[in-house]
Amino acid sequence: MMSWMYLDTYLHLHSNRELRVENCRRILEYNDVLVRLRTRDLTIGIWGTGLRVFDYNDNSVLVSGNITSLRLEEGRERK
Repeated sequence: MMSWMYLDTYLHLHSNRELRVENCRRILEYNDVLVRLRTRDLTIGIWGTGLRVFDYNDNSVLVSGNITSLRLEEGRERK
Protein backbone atom coordinates (compact mmCIF):
# COMPACT_ATOMS: atom_id res chain seq x y z
CA MET A 1 0.00 0.00 0.00
CA MET A 2 1.37 3.42 -0.91
CA SER A 3 1.96 6.02 1.83
CA TRP A 4 -0.37 8.61 0.22
CA MET A 5 -3.31 6.30 0.83
CA TYR A 6 -2.98 6.88 4.57
CA LEU A 7 -4.23 10.44 4.03
CA ASP A 8 -7.57 9.32 2.57
CA THR A 9 -10.76 9.49 4.61
CA TYR A 10 -12.38 6.17 5.52
CA LEU A 11 -15.90 5.87 6.92
CA HIS A 12 -17.03 2.64 8.59
CA LEU A 13 -20.76 2.64 9.35
CA HIS A 14 -22.25 -0.05 11.59
CA SER A 15 -26.02 0.10 11.10
CA ASN A 16 -27.24 3.53 12.21
CA ARG A 17 -25.64 3.23 15.67
CA GLU A 18 -21.92 3.73 15.10
CA LEU A 19 -19.61 5.51 12.65
CA ARG A 20 -15.80 5.40 12.65
CA VAL A 21 -14.01 8.12 10.71
CA GLU A 22 -10.36 7.42 10.00
CA ASN A 23 -7.90 10.21 9.24
CA CYS A 24 -9.94 12.86 11.03
CA ARG A 25 -8.03 16.11 11.54
CA ARG A 26 -10.34 18.09 13.79
CA ILE A 27 -13.68 18.07 15.61
CA LEU A 28 -15.39 21.28 14.48
CA GLU A 29 -18.66 20.94 16.40
CA TYR A 30 -19.97 18.45 18.92
CA ASN A 31 -23.30 18.18 20.68
CA ASP A 32 -25.93 15.47 21.11
CA VAL A 33 -27.64 16.12 17.72
CA LEU A 34 -24.73 17.19 15.45
CA VAL A 35 -21.07 16.23 15.14
CA ARG A 36 -19.01 18.01 12.47
CA LEU A 37 -15.58 16.64 11.61
CA ARG A 38 -12.81 17.89 9.35
CA THR A 39 -10.61 15.60 7.28
CA ARG A 40 -8.06 16.51 4.64
CA ASP A 41 -10.65 16.73 1.84
CA LEU A 42 -14.06 16.69 3.54
CA THR A 43 -16.21 18.25 6.20
CA ILE A 44 -18.49 15.53 7.57
CA GLY A 45 -21.76 16.39 9.28
CA ILE A 46 -23.30 13.60 11.36
CA TRP A 47 -26.90 14.23 12.48
CA GLY A 48 -28.88 12.19 14.97
CA THR A 49 -29.86 11.93 18.62
CA GLY A 50 -27.79 11.01 21.65
CA LEU A 51 -24.53 11.40 19.71
CA ARG A 52 -21.27 10.83 21.57
CA VAL A 53 -17.66 10.95 20.36
CA PHE A 54 -15.06 8.41 21.50
CA ASP A 55 -11.52 7.33 20.65
CA TYR A 56 -10.00 10.52 19.31
CA ASN A 57 -6.55 9.03 18.87
CA ASP A 58 -4.42 8.02 15.91
CA ASN A 59 -6.58 10.38 13.79
CA SER A 60 -9.61 8.15 14.28
CA VAL A 61 -12.99 9.17 15.74
CA LEU A 62 -15.86 6.92 16.79
CA VAL A 63 -19.33 8.51 16.85
CA SER A 64 -22.13 6.54 18.49
CA GLY A 65 -25.84 7.19 19.01
CA ASN A 66 -28.87 7.16 16.74
CA ILE A 67 -27.41 8.41 13.43
CA THR A 68 -30.11 9.73 11.09
CA SER A 69 -28.07 11.39 8.32
CA LEU A 70 -24.58 12.13 7.03
CA ARG A 71 -23.52 15.09 4.95
CA LEU A 72 -20.22 15.17 3.09
CA GLU A 73 -18.89 18.50 1.86
CA GLU A 74 -15.85 18.57 -0.38
CA GLY A 75 -13.05 21.06 -0.01
CA ARG A 76 -9.47 21.03 1.14
CA GLU A 77 -8.54 22.20 4.60
CA ARG A 78 -7.17 25.72 4.67
CA LYS A 79 -3.73 26.19 6.17
